[in-house]
Amino acid sequence: MGKADDPDNKVIARLREKAERLENLESRLRVLEREREDLLDTKLQMSSELEEYDRSLKEWEWFFEHSVQMLCIAGLDGYFKRVNSAFANTLGYSKEELISRPFLDFVHPEDVARTTRELEGLGEGHDSVSFENRYRAKDGSWRWIAWYCPAISSVTTKLFAIARDITEDRRKEAEILYKASHDSLTDLHNRAAFEESLESAIALQRRNQAGEVVLYLVDIDGFKEVNDQYGHMAGDHLLQVISERFRKIQRAGEMVARVGGDEFAFLVEGTADDSESYPFEPLAERIIAQVSEPVELNRGTVTVGCSIGISAFPGTADDFCSLMSQADKAMYAVKKSGKNGFRKFDPSLT
Repeated sequence: MGKADDPDNKVIARLREKAERLENLESRLRVLEREREDLLDTKLQMSSELEEYDRSLKEWEWFFEHSVQMLCIAGLDGYFKRVNSAFANTLGYSKEELISRPFLDFVHPEDVARTTRELEGLGEGHDSVSFENRYRAKDGSWRWIAWYCPAISSVTTKLFAIARDITEDRRKEAEILYKASHDSLTDLHNRAAFEESLESAIALQRRNQAGEVVLYLVDIDGFKEVNDQYGHMAGDHLLQVISERFRKIQRAGEMVARVGGDEFAFLVEGTADDSESYPFEPLAERIIAQVSEPVELNRGTVTVGCSIGISAFPGTADDFCSLMSQADKAMYAVKKSGKNGFRKFDPSLT
């Protein structure tokens, strides 16, 4: 064996040192290469995810802006953060006008309180589904809007809402309800609406125990003769003219309806305190005066009259049926006694 300071041994030692260092370098290089590959894979993955996120964001932006539905993003502070074109176009404002003011500025005064409560509910975790309120459009009209909006959650800080303009739906509903409760010829309330109001008035009087409910049944005297002499179109015109006159003399607390062919009814409720009786004569006299005015027809002028039967609840009548029956008996008593007058029901007519 050579000595430690032998030149050959020194060479071996240096070689061993270099070999070990080389292996360490190679080992470290392999580690670095693996880390580089991992980093490259991570970079590629991150690039792919970023591209996916960017694509999704662009799709959302396109959907938000080009959707035919009204879309908006709002905050619990009461301001719109963003609105899409459909939203702005529906109301007629620019996007800048809508986001520059509190959205309650656009809400109908009668709907502000409800809208505020709905907004508070969204902040407390309650979704808004089919909430409806009215927004003022730029032309001054009111648009009915139906809202769908998820509540604020642990991962959201804004309100993302879809809205729908239901103004036309509301108009059609109102038109259907109007037609269901009004006479198509005269535009007065029809019999169904009148009977419903009469029943409600009786129920209200029973609860409050105050005032009277007074019913006037009005039958046109001489209407059949006008029909026979001048034709049904003339008869219809006569009814329309009389109906318009009735509408003009109708006062607060009174309701007028066409309840039959040539038969009308007036309902008066909340008439008086318990200490005094309702003076039924003035309305009856106004009705007779209006009916008795001449009516111009295409083929001449006609004058008709009317017979009016009056009944009251409480008093002689104690329910809906007796109220109707008593007014009917009083009206026919007028017809038998010469027509064109009025009479309040009394027990002698039973």
